[in-house]
Amino acid sequence: MAQMMTGKQAVLEMLKAEGVKHIFGNPGTSEAPLIDMLGDYPELQYFLTLQESVAMGMGESYARATEKPSFVSLHVDSGLANGIALMLDALNTGTPMVITSANYDARKVNETKTDLAELVRPVTKWSVELNLPDQIPSVMRRAFHEANSHPKGPVYVGFTANALEAEAEMNIVPSSKMHDSYRPDPKGIEEAVKLIMAAKTPMMMVGDRVSEDHANDLAVELAELMGFPVYQSRGAEVSFPTTHPQFFGNHTLRVTSSQKSP
Repeated sequence: MAQMMTGKQAVLEMLKAEGVKHIFGNPGTSEAPLIDMLGDYPELQYFLTLQESVAMGMGESYARATEKPSFVSLHVDSGLANGIALMLDALNTGTPMVITSANYDARKVNETKTDLAELVRPVTKWSVELNLPDQIPSVMRRAFHEANSHPKGPVYVGFTANALEAEAEMNIVPSSKMHDSYRPDPKGIEEAVKLIMAAKTPMMMVGDRVSEDHANDLAVELAELMGFPVYQSRGAEVSFPTTHPQFFGNHTLRVTSSQKSP
């Protein structure tokens, strides 16, 4: 049933609905409306950091450890920019994160108001900024769904002061549960087998998707069956036992392509 509430209340209600327990952040004055309301939500624990990259690092680590989307709140403009490097890292490693910041009044287009969604678009799966409070529930649902659907990654949602402070009737409904059971394409498997059998010096490269899908044992079984030397992509979770005699260390696809024989 729809309830009348402010946008800032809708944000926190959606976090509750999504099962979020922790907020990692470094707030500023534009985030004050959300911070002020946290006293009414004791189930949401706020971790205050000294710099935005620390908040991003904590959020990324939490998401990788729990396999659940983390929620990170950064400050407007330069604060959000300070988190961009680790957004790129989260995008490359497929780490599910929902990142937010609060912007100024939407009418201040000519008064140094930055397009925050555009700022982080290259390093996120999806980015958007909201001007109306009743946009918040549906967009927050999509944000958590996008972050946690394959390929997983960081999503950005910005809120203008208009969206946070205004009131509207809203329904608080969480995102749908993810079902990640997939069957590979039989033709694709046949093509992969042909490529492997025709290769002169085949090798096996494992990365985050192996550990994310708990397929480590299957990777070991395949490597031992085929006798592959195994490399792990740099920066990935441990996807293959490092003490295994067929493990040869870390590698990158860039290095692999540069070492192709003429």
